[in-house]
Amino acid sequence: MAMEYRSSINEAHATPITAIEFNPFRREIFTGAEDGSIRVWELDSVKMLYNFNEHVGFVTQLLFCKELKVMFSVSIDGQIIVWGPTNKPIQKISTREPIYCLEYNSRRQQLLCGYKGRVRAFHVFSPEDGQSSEVIERKAVSCCEHKDIVSCIITCEGRFYSAGYDRKIVIYDTPHHGKIKLKVVHVINNAHDAAISCMIYGKNSDNSWIITGSFDRTVKLWSLDGNILQNFNGFNNTITSVCYVPPTQTLWLTANSTAPIIWDPKGGINVSDFVTTSLPSSFAGHFKKLFYVPEGNHIFGTTNNRSIVIWKYNSAASISTLKGHSDIIETLTYTEKDPLLIYSGGASSEIQRWERLQLNTFMYSHDTVCFLKDINKAKNKEKNEDKNKNNNNNKKKFDKPKLKSVRRRFSQIMNSLPSSDFPGSKTINNLESMMFPENIEITKLDKDFMEEAIEKKERKRQIKIKPSCLKLIYVDDYDYLISGYEDSRIIVWEYNDESLKIPINIPDKDKTKKDAKDATTLTLQDVSAIATNDNVTNRVSGLSIKYVFDKHKGSISGLVTVNYDNTYYLISTGFDRRICVWNLTTGKYQDILRIAGQPKEKEELAADDVITDIDYNPNRNEYAYSSADHMIYLRKFSPKGDEMPLQAVLQGHEEEVKQIKWNDIHKLWISGSDDRTIRIWPETGIPCLKVINNIGIVTALCMDTLNGCIISGGNDHIIRIYDPKKNFENVQKHCGHQDEIKAIIHIPARNHYVSASWDGSIRVWNAFTPKSRSLQNQTLKNIDRVNSNVSTTDDNIYGTNSSLSLKKINSVVQSQNISIQGFNKSIINESDLENL
Repeated sequence: MAMEYRSSINEAHATPITAIEFNPFRREIFTGAEDGSIRVWELDSVKMLYNFNEHVGFVTQLLFCKELKVMFSVSIDGQIIVWGPTNKPIQKISTREPIYCLEYNSRRQQLLCGYKGRVRAFHVFSPEDGQSSEVIERKAVSCCEHKDIVSCIITCEGRFYSAGYDRKIVIYDTPHHGKIKLKVVHVINNAHDAAISCMIYGKNSDNSWIITGSFDRTVKLWSLDGNILQNFNGFNNTITSVCYVPPTQTLWLTANSTAPIIWDPKGGINVSDFVTTSLPSSFAGHFKKLFYVPEGNHIFGTTNNRSIVIWKYNSAASISTLKGHSDIIETLTYTEKDPLLIYSGGASSEIQRWERLQLNTFMYSHDTVCFLKDINKAKNKEKNEDKNKNNNNNKKKFDKPKLKSVRRRFSQIMNSLPSSDFPGSKTINNLESMMFPENIEITKLDKDFMEEAIEKKERKRQIKIKPSCLKLIYVDDYDYLISGYEDSRIIVWEYNDESLKIPINIPDKDKTKKDAKDATTLTLQDVSAIATNDNVTNRVSGLSIKYVFDKHKGSISGLVTVNYDNTYYLISTGFDRRICVWNLTTGKYQDILRIAGQPKEKEELAADDVITDIDYNPNRNEYAYSSADHMIYLRKFSPKGDEMPLQAVLQGHEEEVKQIKWNDIHKLWISGSDDRTIRIWPETGIPCLKVINNIGIVTALCMDTLNGCIISGGNDHIIRIYDPKKNFENVQKHCGHQDEIKAIIHIPARNHYVSASWDGSIRVWNAFTPKSRSLQNQTLKNIDRVNSNVSTTDDNIYGTNSSLSLKKINSVVQSQNISIQGFNKSIINESDLENL
C-alpha cells in the first residue's frame, strides 16, 4: 500500500520545468517551462504529443477545470490562455501584469489569479450561460491585502486562501449570488519567518488542513479557520512543493532533495526511512515540484534536470520498509502475544527486534541482539582435532552451504593464500560453515608465525568470523527465542527482567552451559553504540541466554517445536543430516534419530544430502523435512530417537528442495524447490496432487493462516500468492525487494505479510483478502479499522480482535476443506493465469 515508481521522462524541456498538470479525460500530462513552452505527454507511453509556444514568458501555473474540460495557463507575460478539449487555445486575456498563480472555485464559478500585491477574481461562464465564444469574463474584481508577490492560491468549501512573499495568509469569502466580491475574512500576519513558497489543501476522514511551505525551511499545518496545528522543521533547504496523498495519508515534500520527503501529518513525524519512493538507483536530480492527481492516484514530480517522474498508488506495494541490518537477512519470526514483536536474523550473528510504534502504521522501533564468535580464541587442542576430523571426512559435500556476497569474496581470498597449520586455512567445513562479515579484520599473528610467513610472498592472516543466524523461531508459551547458527549451535534466549544489565560473552563449544545461564543483558540505549564493538563478543537487549545446544556438526537449517504429551520439544536439523530432539522444559538434550534396535551411539543420517527445512503436522504427529537430494521425508515424531519411523518419501522435484511447509487449513504439505516449482502433497505424503510453475527459484514459503493461501518468495525478488480455493491461481504479487527473498511470515492479527531479503531490508505488505467470503471480509475490515485508529489503539486491541476473528474464520475454513480426491494432476503456469 504505497506509491510505486512507474516511469520517468528525461529532458522533457529545453529549460527548467515550472508547472505541471493532468487531464484525466485524455490521460495527458501538461508541462510548462521557463521558455514559455507548453508540452503535452501521453501518460501510458510517456510520448510527447504536442508542443505549444503561445506564452512569451515562463509559465507559472497550469490548471485543468474538470467541470468545463478546459485548461488554464498563466505566465509572467500577463496572459491567461484557455485551452479547449482538443488542446487548442480558445481564449486569451492579457492583464499586462505578471501572474504567479491561479485557482478555480467550482461552487462560485470564479477564477482567482495572484499578482504582485493583489488578487484578482474573474467570473467563469458555464455552458448554461450561453457564452459560446468566451469562457472567462474579462472584467475582474481585485483585493490588495497582500504587499508582495502572491505565490499560491487554493480553494476549499467555498473559500479562497492566498499566501505570498509577504509571509501573509489571507482568507476570502465571496457571495453565492450577485456581483463578484472578495471579502477578507481573516489575515494571518507573519505566518512564516520567510516568504511562503507553496500551499495546498489536505483532507482525510477526520481532518482538513491548510498546509504551507516556506523559505524558512518549515512546513505548517493550519485549520480552515487559520489556527496553527503543527509545525514541521528540520529541513535542509527551502520547501519548494507540498503534496498530500490521500490513499496513504502521507505528506510528500520537496526541499531541493534527491527524493521526496514523506511525513505523517497526523503524528507530525518524518517517515521517509520506512516508506520507500522506489526510485531507480540510476536516478539523479533534485525535486522541485510534486503534484497529486486523484484520478488514477498518480504523483508527478519535476526535477532540476528537466525530468518528469511518475508514481502510481499500488495497494499491493509494501506498507513499510525496515532497514536495520548491515548485511543480508536470512530468517524471520514473530510473537503472537502482546506486544507483537518481529525478530530478524542474518549475517554476522545479527538479530534485530522490531516493534511497530503507536504513532502510525509505518514506523517501527528496533534494537539489536548481537552474537559474535571469534575463532582465533580456539584452543590448540581443538584446532588439531578439527583439522584431523576434516581430513578424515574428506570435506564432505553436505557440510558445504551455499555462500553469498561476503562469504564468496572471503573464499576467494582464502583460496589464494598459501597453506598453513591454521585450521581454518584450507578446510571447507571451518571456512564455509561460518558467516564472514564485510569488515574482515586482520588479527595479530604469533611471533613465530610472523617470522615464518615474512619469507613468503603472501601472508596467511587469521580472521575474525561471526557465524550467521540462519533460523529463528519463537515459543510463546515459554517466551523463548530460539536461534540456529552456521557454527552448528542453537541458542535459547529468554526475557531478562533484572534491572542491572551488563554485557555477556557467549562460551565456546567446549565450555559448559552454566556460564550462559548466568549471563545478563545490555540496556537498549547502549546497544546501537556498541553492537559493532569487537571487544565484546555478545550484547543482548532485554534477552539473556537460557540454553545452548551444541550436538550438531554443521549449519542449522531447520527448527520446529512440538507439543507432545504436554511437553514441548524442539526438533532441529542441519547440514550434518542429523535430527536432534531437545526438551524445552528441562533444557536438556533428549535424543537423536537412530536406527531402531541399535545402540544409542548408532546414529541414522536422515537424508542423502544436506537437510534444508523442516515442519510439523500436529494432526498426525508427523514431521517432514526437505533435502538437497531432491527428496522430502515424512516421519512420525517421538521423543525417542529409535521410534521415529519413516512414513513416506515424497519424490518429484528435479532439483534441491529448499522449503517444506504444512498447510493446516487445507491439510496439505507444500514444498518449494530450485526447479522453480511448488508441489502440493496430501497429508499422507503421496501422491503429488499439483505442480505450480513459480517462474523463479523458490527460496521462501509461508502459509496464510487465515485463508490457507500459499505465499512464495523467489530469487527473482517477487512474492507470489496462490489461492487453493481458486485451483491454486496466482491471485496477488508483491514486488519491491532488490535481491533474493529468504523468509516470509504472516501476522494474522494485522493481516500482514512480512518478508526479508538478501538486500538487507524487511518489507511489510497487506495480505491477500479473498472477496468471496463475507465473514472474512467483515473481520478484515474490523482489523483495518483498528489499524487506522492508531492514535487510540495499542497492540492489546489487535490481539483481542484477532483471537476472536481467527477462531471464527478457522471454523469456517475447516468446514470447507478441499477433498484430496478432488485434485487433478496438472501443471499451473503463472503466465497462463495472468491471462485469465
